[in-house]
Amino acid sequence: MKRSEGEKSKRLSVRLRPEEWDFVRRQAEESGMVMSDFVRSRMLVPVRNKKKEYREVATQIARLGNNVNQIARWVNSHKSVADGKLVIMLARLNMFLAVVIDELRKIRAKIKGE
Repeated sequence: MKRSEGEKSKRLSVRLRPEEWDFVRRQAEESGMVMSDFVRSRMLVPVRNKKKEYREVATQIARLGNNVNQIARWVNSHKSVADGKLVIMLARLNMFLAVVIDELRKIRAKIKGE
């Protein structure tokens, strides 16, 4: 008897620690699936390239930082024209950007394996 194209003919064996087994079993039960269908559904999802995603995010944030720097230069050179609220908002934005840059450095270290 020939197997139809949709029939499963290959087997994968994986060893799990008891707590891992319990976790997978609970996840399958909560999703209303038997374990084999649940595991198969999780395994057949394409792997995302996180390094590429991190680089794209870093590039976008760097562009944002460049825009903020251009605004800061304009405000600093036109202090008499700039509204006080704008100066306060820019200061807050610069503090936020400093936090973002710090987080980006941590991400870059993870990407490089440091």
